Formats: sequence, structure tokens, C-alpha cells
Amino acid sequence: MYDTHILTDVGCRSVWERGKKVGYCVNLKINYYRGLPLCCVDEITLEVDGKPVDPAMMYVQHQGREYPYLAILQDDFPTDFYWIFGELLRVVIRQEGGIEQGRHQVKLRLGTRRSYTPTMVAECEKVLTFA
Repeated sequence: MYDTHILTDVGCRSVWERGKKVGYCVNLKINYYRGLPLCCVDEITLEVDGKPVDPAMMYVQHQGREYPYLAILQDDFPTDFYWIFGELLRVVIRQEGGIEQGRHQVKLRLGTRRSYTPTMVAECEKVLTFA
């Protein structure tokens, strides 16, 4: 239902620190009609131009905080950080050199867990333009 909307081209760009490209980012929208705690994210899988992104290189930025993606999958991750419907969740991929400006094929698989129901998985593949 929300599959085509979970991957946005808003804010796709290289990430710079101290004048050096250190990665790139994409922004996601939740695949559910309500907000969920970040600890209810079971899976974020990215593929860019046919190449899988290493989950250890992914970081999630939410409400001014940054978390290693693998940390939000741990059982002890706090339950009070909410991802609200319509709100963008930024995923930063730490990769030296960032990404080339222009169009790239991006594939996303997003799994979220809700009370009393199985994990909902949404998939989306789009050509995004990176600044």
C-alpha cells in the first residue's frame, strides 16, 4: 500500500565533513499509517546501482540524533524514539567519496513490526537524483 512512497528523492546527496565527501544519504518514509518506535524497524536493506549496501556502513539520523543502523536492531535499543507517519528518516551510508551526482537506481526493503501482527515488509525501487 505504501510501497511506492517509502523511498523519496528528497535530500538525496553526498555527505560532507570537514570539506571531504564521507558518504551519501537517502530519506525514507514509514510503511505504516501510524508512527512506530525506531526499535520496531526490523529491516532496512538498500541496493544502489545493483550493489548491496553493507548494513555496517549505514547510520540512521532521526530528530537530531544519529544511530548505527545495526544498533536499532538490538533488543536493548530504547523504545522512546518515534518515527512519525510522514516524517523523513535519513539513512546515511558512510562511504569514502560519497556518490556521484546524478541519477542512480536505488532499491529499498523496509520491514517494520507492529503489535499483534507480523512484520510488514515494503519494497520500492526508483531512480533517484543525487545532488
